[in-house]
Order: sequence, then structure tokens, then C-alpha cells
Amino acid sequence: MGQIDGVFIGTSTKKLSLAVYLIDDYTERGIAGNLDVSIKGRSAMPIRNPSGYYLFFDLPVGSHTVQVKGGEYFFDQEEVVRLVDLDELNPVVNIYLKPASSYPFPSTSTLIRGHLEDSMGRGIPEAVLRIKGRDTRTMTTHKGEFLIYFKGLRKGDVTTRDGVRFVKINEKNPVLEIKHPDYKEKTKTVEVREGTVTSLSITYDD
Repeated sequence: MGQIDGVFIGTSTKKLSLAVYLIDDYTERGIAGNLDVSIKGRSAMPIRNPSGYYLFFDLPVGSHTVQVKGGEYFFDQEEVVRLVDLDELNPVVNIYLKPASSYPFPSTSTLIRGHLEDSMGRGIPEAVLRIKGRDTRTMTTHKGEFLIYFKGLRKGDVTTRDGVRFVKINEKNPVLEIKHPDYKEKTKTVEVREGTVTSLSITYDD
């Protein structure tokens, strides 16, 4: 993107304070759809230019919390931005949005779709889950549902057994780590077939 430090609107020139660019964490490409992007505590809405940047003008110096409502396909996201840390001539901030359960994944995607529940069968919300040894992290929904996707699998991340390809992390099956402030930390080893959806149900019995 070229420099966008000043934009002429009507008969006045406004100073560009912040340009937010939304990126799909799965494809690592810009998000084409128009999402709800705002600054917490401020009513002024951004202008979205043809290249997909959300432009904020004349913000006061300091820190601002950018809020993104992910719509149907992405989780909501918040990110604190300090204007002084940005390039004054090109104040761009990239925000990566993680796909939600309704995201239209390709049929060949490698996914874990699961549910975390207590001993009464009630979904556990806001538990943090990650795959040990990979930068793969997600959180359960208010119903206890979760989604983990594998991207960028390399040759060493996949092994073949009886003609079926499985994901391996450090030559072992993926280990799912689960944390929640009201429960003990929990781990679960998962067998994940490449290019398919693995369904998983996890119950806390304590």
C-alpha cells in the first residue's frame, strides 16, 4: 500500500491516524467482506477504502482499543494500538481474525471440531485450548464448542500409516492442552487425519 498520511475530504484535509487491515488467519489473505470496525469509547466510524483498509482520522494521541466484530465467519477481536508506535506517514495495523465454527473451510481442510463439557453435560465457555508445540490456540464458545484448524503442514508434520495420512507433532500425535480458571489444567492426545474433520468430545469429571 502506498502512503496514506493525508486524505482530502470535501473542502478540508484530515490527518490519517490509523489504517486497520483485516487478515483471515487461515488463508493469510485480506478479508474482502465489510466487517464492523470501531474504536472503543468513540462514536466516529472509519472510512473503508477500495483496498479494504479501515481509515480513522484525527484521533487524539495515546492508546486506542480497536474492536472488530467478526460477523458470521470470524471471532470478535480487540487490539490495543499506541499511535506513537506507528509510522506517521503509513500508520497501518494488521489484525488477524480467527475463523469461527461457521467459516466455510475447504473440504480438504484438517480440522478438530469439539465440545468441552462438565460432568453434568453443560458446555464450558471461555476455556483456552492449544496444540502443544504449535502456534494453534482457540477458545470455547458460550456453548462449550471449539474449533482448531491446522495450516501450513509440512512434510515432517504428516506421517502415513496403512495408506492414511496423520498429523504428527514432533513425531507424536497432537496433544491438546486445555486451561480454564475454574478447572484443573487438562491434556488430551488426539489422532488427527490430514484433510478431514476430527470430532472430539471432552468431559471434565472433577
